[in-house]
Amino acid sequence: MRIIAITGGIGAGKSTVARALAERGAHLLDGDQVARAVVDPADPIGAVTVSQIRDLLGDDAFHADETLDREAVGARVFSDPELRSAYNRILFPAIERATVVRIAAVRASDPQATLIHEIPLYTGRTLPWTYDYVVTVEADDAVRAERLISGRGYSPQHAADRIAAQGAAGPREAIADRVIRTDGTMAHTLEQVEALWHDAQSLPHTAH
Repeated sequence: MRIIAITGGIGAGKSTVARALAERGAHLLDGDQVARAVVDPADPIGAVTVSQIRDLLGDDAFHADETLDREAVGARVFSDPELRSAYNRILFPAIERATVVRIAAVRASDPQATLIHEIPLYTGRTLPWTYDYVVTVEADDAVRAERLISGRGYSPQHAADRIAAQGAAGPREAIADRVIRTDGTMAHTLEQVEALWHDAQSLPHTAH
């Protein structure tokens, strides 16, 4: 099975690229969906994670129905590096455990699959699985901010804080095998996706 990472900063267009690859036949593992599952109190992993988050952030981090208020949490942790680090020490291991389960399920159902893993801000850190190819999706900060403001209802300051907290594109590009820019037209983005999909078919199937 081939595993391709699609990473990049918030508002860069990772989901657009990942969905376009899924339309071409790839299996899609959405890191954001996994992140939501591991803070779902009804999920076995989520129940433990939620308890740890409550200890760190208090009841204000949750809606009245006990689900995590992800926007409120994001606004707090992305403007406080120390708090963000503590939060990530809870969240990242839970996400990794859940991701391992999902990768194994795809491998069992389709051993020759091309699996696209949409993963926020992959930095080359060692993970329990191996990527055959790493793609980072990038756009200018001003373009990303406008997407967050118009598409997600962020305030300009919140958008700027989220983008700044994730750092510059340089380190992401340094560990990537390919960079896809989404500053231009959708047609140009899809041209880059098509080229990536064509090249991905020549990657060897490897064990992970």
